[in-house]
Formats: sequence, C-alpha cells, structure tokens
Amino acid sequence: MEHSSDILLLTTKLKIPAPRKNYIVRHGLFEQLSQCRDMSIIFLSGGAGTGKTTLLSSFIHEKELKNVCWLSLDYSNTNVYSFWLYFTASVSALLQDEGSLLNLMRTNPDTKYLENLLITLINRLWGDEEYYMVLDDVHCIRDEALIRTFEFFIESMPSNFHFFMLSREDPPVYLGPMAVSGRLLFIDGKQMQLTEEEGIAFLKDTMKLGGSDEELNQLNHFAEGWIGGLQLAAAAKAAGKYSGQLLRAGGGIASQYLTREIIDALTEKEQDFLIKTGYLSYFDADICNKLFQGFTKQEFDQMMERFMEKNLFLICLDEQNGIYRYHNILSEYLKQQFSCLPEEQKAEYCKITAGAFEEKGDFEEALQEYCEAGNYKEVLRVAKAMEGRIEAWNYLDKVPIELLFQDTDLAAQCFIYNLGNLNMERCRVIYEKFKELYEDSDLFSIVDFAQIYFTNENGILPQYPALTDKQIDQIPYGPVVKAVLLIENAGALLEKMQYEEAENCIIKGIKIASGLNPFIDFFAYNQLGQVYEEMGRLNDSFSCYDKSKEVLKPINGLMGIETNYYFGLAGVYMRRMELEQAEDVLEQSRKLLEERHIHVDITDMTLAYHLAEMKFLRGDNDTAVSYVEGILSEYPNYSVLTLGRLLYELACIDRLSENLSDKFLKELEDAKKYNQQPLMKMLRARILFKLGSTAEALKETEDILISSRLKHNKLRLVEAGILKIYMLSHVQVKAAGQREINNLLVEAIHYAQEDRILMPFYLDRNTLLPILKELHQKLSGSQLMSAAETAFLGETIVICGGQTVKESKTEMLSAREYEVLSQLSLGITNREIAKKLCISQATVKTHVLSIFGKLGVSSRMLAVEKARKEGLI
Repeated sequence: MEHSSDILLLTTKLKIPAPRKNYIVRHGLFEQLSQCRDMSIIFLSGGAGTGKTTLLSSFIHEKELKNVCWLSLDYSNTNVYSFWLYFTASVSALLQDEGSLLNLMRTNPDTKYLENLLITLINRLWGDEEYYMVLDDVHCIRDEALIRTFEFFIESMPSNFHFFMLSREDPPVYLGPMAVSGRLLFIDGKQMQLTEEEGIAFLKDTMKLGGSDEELNQLNHFAEGWIGGLQLAAAAKAAGKYSGQLLRAGGGIASQYLTREIIDALTEKEQDFLIKTGYLSYFDADICNKLFQGFTKQEFDQMMERFMEKNLFLICLDEQNGIYRYHNILSEYLKQQFSCLPEEQKAEYCKITAGAFEEKGDFEEALQEYCEAGNYKEVLRVAKAMEGRIEAWNYLDKVPIELLFQDTDLAAQCFIYNLGNLNMERCRVIYEKFKELYEDSDLFSIVDFAQIYFTNENGILPQYPALTDKQIDQIPYGPVVKAVLLIENAGALLEKMQYEEAENCIIKGIKIASGLNPFIDFFAYNQLGQVYEEMGRLNDSFSCYDKSKEVLKPINGLMGIETNYYFGLAGVYMRRMELEQAEDVLEQSRKLLEERHIHVDITDMTLAYHLAEMKFLRGDNDTAVSYVEGILSEYPNYSVLTLGRLLYELACIDRLSENLSDKFLKELEDAKKYNQQPLMKMLRARILFKLGSTAEALKETEDILISSRLKHNKLRLVEAGILKIYMLSHVQVKAAGQREINNLLVEAIHYAQEDRILMPFYLDRNTLLPILKELHQKLSGSQLMSAAETAFLGETIVICGGQTVKESKTEMLSAREYEVLSQLSLGITNREIAKKLCISQATVKTHVLSIFGKLGVSSRMLAVEKARKEGLI
C-alpha cells in the first residue's frame, strides 16, 4: 500500500470532547474509572448511545486528569499506516515532541519499518510521568496488519502508559495477558446503563426536559437505562407522550439514528432477522425455526452470539433456554420497520408465530399475534380455551362486536373488562347488544347490574332482580362469568336485606372461579366487605379489604376497579370514626382518579359524597351542607334518594330543609328499590318525627329494630336504637320511658363495641352526650356491662364530646380550582369550561364541588360573590 508522506490530519479527531453542560456525575462508574493509574487498559463496552464518550470526558473533567490525549477513530483511519500516524500525532502532544516523531512516521510510510518506529515511540513514552490515551470507537479496527502491530505495542508498552478503549463490540485485539496480570478493567454495557435516579436526573437537569413526573418516569422506564434513548426523546420533543410514540416524534430523528448507527452496519441477513423478529415480545430458536424455514438451532445461537458481540441492545431473558428480547427503543424501531412489509406477509408471519407461541402454552402471546394478523376467530378460540383468565380480556376487546357475540360468555367477559377499566362507551355498546339479543333472558342479568354506571332513568338508580340458585345454575356461562354473576347477585340480595343469602352467594362465586382469575377474588372480597359493612361486621369487612388489597397488583391492568376498594375502605373507617385513615384513603382515591384520568359521573360523585360525609364527621357542618347542596346542583339528574346517608346526616344536625324533606318523601313513596331499606326508613321516620307524626315515626323505628335483631344487622340495630333514643328524649317520657332509653343505649353499646361502630353515636352527640355520661356514672363498678363495653362507653363519650371544627378563613384553593373559579365568574357552562381548560366535564364538576366546600357556599353565583369579596378573583 502506498501512503502520502504529506497526508493531512483531521485535528478534530485529536480533540478531547468537552463534557456536556450539567452532566450527571455517575459516582459508581467514576469510582471504577479512578483505578486507571493501576490499569494498563480500561475497556468500556456498550452499544451506540450508551454514553461511553460522555462518561469518560466528564470523568476526565471532574477528576482533572492530567496528560490525556484522545483519538476518535472511524473506518477511514483504521488502516495500519493511517492509524499509527494519528496515534503518533496524538501522543506527540503529551511528549512535547515538537513534531519529530510525527515527521519520522511521515518519512517512513512503509509498514516494514513500523515495528522499529513503534519501539522508538514506546521508549519515548517510558518514564515516571503517567500518560493516558483514549481510543474512541475501537470497534472500527478490522485491518489484520493493524491488529498485529497494535498487539505488539500493547505487549511492550510501559507501565506508566494507560489506554482507555471505547467500543461498541468486544475488543478487536488480544487482552488476555492484561486480564491475567490484573491490569485490565472492563466496564460493559450493563454497567453503562443509567440507574432510575440517574435517568430522571439526566432528563431534568441535563436535558432540561419539561413534563410531569409521571411522564418523565414513563419515558425513563421505556429507555431502560439507555442514555441515547433519553437524548433521542429530548431531540424529538417526545416528553409527555406515551413511550411508544418516541420513534414517531420529531420527524423520525430516532429512526434515522438507529438506521445509520446500528442497522446499516449489519449484514442483509442480520437486518432481515431483526425486522422479522422485532415485533415479538420475545423469541427463541423454536420460534425462529418456524419463522425462517430451515433455520437451525446452531444458526440461531450463532446469530445471537454475533448480536451480543456487537452490543446490539439484545436482552437475554433466559440463558439456559435461549430466550431473548430487544431493548424497548430498538423494539419500537423494528416494529416500525415490520409495519412497512406487505400486509399479507405481515399477517402470515403473525399467524406463524402465534401458532408457535400457542404450542409453547403462551396463550397471551398467541392472542397478541392473532390480533395483529386480524384473525379474530382464532382470538375467540384461544380465549375460550383460557377459561376466563384475565390475560385474555384485553385481546377480546379488540374483536369486532358482531363476531364477539358468537360467544356470549366471551362477550360477557369483555363487558366485565371494560367495566373494570371504566370504559363506559364500550360498556354501553356491549350492554345495548345484550339488550337487543337477550333482554327477556337471564343472560341479560350479567350486564343489567351495571346500569348504575351509565344510566339513571328518571333520576332513580336502576334496580335489578335477584336470581335464584336454579336460574344461575342454568345460565350457560363459564366459571368466571358465573362467579361475577353470583357476586353481583349478592348486591341484589343485599338490597332486600337477605344478608346471609348474599354472603353465601359471594362465597360460592369465589369457590367456582378459584385460581382462574384474580379479578374475581378482588371483586368478591370487595363486595363481601360491603355486605359486612351493611351488617355492622366491620372487623370482618376490614379482613375482606385486606384480601382485596393482596390481589390488586396482578390486576392493575383494570385501572378503574381500584376506586371501589378505596371508597369501600373509606366507608368502614368512617363508621369507626377513624377519620385520619379515612382521609388518607380518600386522598389516594383522588390521586388515582386524577393520575389515571378516570372521570365518570358515578366515581366523581362518589368521591364528592365521601368528602361531604367527612365534613359532617369533622363537625364542620357548614362546609358539609355546602358540599351536599353542591352535589345536588351539579348532579341534578340523580334522585335525592341516592344521597340518603348525607340527607340523614343533614337531618341529624337539623339542616335538612323542608323542601328537601318533601322531595325525599315523595320520591321514596314510588321507589320500590329503596322504600324498604333500613336507612331510608330511618330517614323517613326522622322526617315524620320532625313533622309531628311521633307515633308513626316511633312505629317505623321499632319495625327497624325488630327486623335488625332478626337479621343480625348490628349497624342498623345501633342506628335505629339511637334514633329511638333521640325521639324519646324529645318528648315527655315517664320513668318507664327513661328505663327504655337506658336499655336501648346499653343494647346499642353492646352491639357496637366489638366492631367499634362509633359514627351513629357521634351524629346524635348533642342528644346522647348527657345520657352517655349519666349511664357511665350509674354503671361504674356494676356488672351490667362488660369491661370492654364500659371502656367503649368511655371512648364514645370522648368522641361525642369532641370540639366541632370552626374554619377561621377560607381554605386554600388549588391552582386548577382558581382557574375553574375564574371561568365560573364568566357565567359559562361546564362544557365550555372543560373545553377552555382541556379537561373533562366530570373533572369540572369535581373542582366546582371542591370550590363550594372550601368557600362554604352552595351555588355558582354565591361562589363567585364570595370569591370577589375575599379578593380571590
């Protein structure tokens, strides 16, 4: 080979790259690199964009390393002459050589003299001074003559000379002697990955990327520690988008980078392999054997070995069984490339791999591939074989509605899936189809129970009849759907005060679907917790919610169901007056609704309902009244009966208006679902008593007491007993009446003590407190109450004697509430506010109710007036 003695050197190849501004200090790697003085070679291996150059330049800067020279290689200067010419130019700066070595190299371009020149160079480098040489992109070295001379230099170089070698692949030269002597430090691609904390710091501090913590965390997780992926995201301005959109943002910046830096360096066969496997979640030799006809296990292993050598973002999931996947960002890129193939070809590949996954027993992956191929009949077949497992539900939801209803059991599972996700529009479509086909059949009952989420005819929440055991047994549903039907049937039985039957129904549902689907366990124990709460078995209710929580994690794909858990648990805490715990749970539910963008009227209204009740229990009656009136104004389509408990609490503080009382009595008269329920009957009795119908009110209350004793409902027995005490205390009673009051109070304490049912006592604290104190004084030291009951009586007195909350000034509004309040002042509708602020109407309602509560008002007009008066707008 001929060489020009006057070849021009590109000086930028010899410059140490300046570390980027606001770089993150990677303490763990810096500590390893700090061993450089004791090492001959420090080899940093990692794929494109893993941050090797940035790491080393920032280390040199941070540690103020002296006597460092740098050579950035590419394929144009890795022949034997060009390499050593650049190498000599680089180290000449260290030796203050003034060009004599470089001139010597230029004037002797023939490689047969090269060894003598290298000996001269090695001798010049020897000394007491430590020298450091960085070779960037060592993987470019392929020339055999260069490799031989380079190995000669490494074997002979002085101990005060140290190499930093940066490479995307394994070393091109033999480093065995260095490793054996303990003078080789090897940092691989896995060590180069950013930790979770480093990734977030890089996005926030180095890249100055905006977006919420949730969005940045999502992006960081998607990049899997690849610093290049995070930089591509910033370049593409993809923060705030879903991670899968990264490669489609910014005009294809990421795709162009991956093509040029990774794919173009591969052979045609390797590129073909990547594109045809890149859409898979994972793959192994068996799958590839079916995908590429005649592709042997040996060929597969060789391909994986080559990819690993090239640090090609290939992740080994199971070394023993040879199972692999691609890094998220490379996988998304490859999926894009796969999407460019002809439709028939893509469908055929998906069909082949679906069959391969099915043979392996991985039905979920098979479903994914059948969906990709548009082969929905196969989706239904595989889903049917999975017998209701939750992993199939997401894929069932992709099946066209007409095809889905070829199997009503699968259609029912799809409905349950969407209900769990609070996807009400899809629920409505499936509901209407069930109604069209099966309205007069018991099959319709599987969706009928869920009307509450998307319909409220005439303002009354829909009711559904309880089915008999025989009816349920005859419905041709699989075990999972039948279990759901049983659990929901328990709700209908609960409405009829058939508590034992409701409990047995749920337990039967748990048994028949045992081990099939964690959603059933969650749903069942949540529902059972509500049954036990209604009965006053609060300890048992807590146990149920504990079991619900255990199975929450495996079913977090159903983003809506967690709200049921939080709302139910908060209710139990409130019954026991454990208000700090209740507030914590409600705050978790609020965050859940906000973070997952769940905004359905029934969930937002339920949260507002609980927040109003918390105000009652904190003694902040004015704010509580504002909340209730706000709910009534913001949800005018709902019957007042749906707010029964809040109305009862209004009545307890004598703030239930005459108009609202009349409306309640009128609607209750025609509502078969409600008029026999204990709570509604107690509220009716309380209203009648206030209206002067004392005899009728006492009779209604006595009926509840008798029924509650027969049905072992401790909660309603305590509440009805206290209600009767309230009535008797407000009429002139003789000695016999006073004895009845004491007996009722002793009975209430007896049934409330074990489960700590404190809320009913607190609601009527003004009436009960003197009676409780008198009872405690009379029974002190007597045998009429157990020690536990006496202790509970003392605790009840403390609870009832608590100070009420007096707000000295308006609570602080959130930033979003200020925005909504500002829009309210313009007199525009919820729809208009939602559009202007880019939020849902349900979210607007939630903020409006919070504003009412914090300002202590009950209407938009009053909210605006008070806000202006206090200078808030």
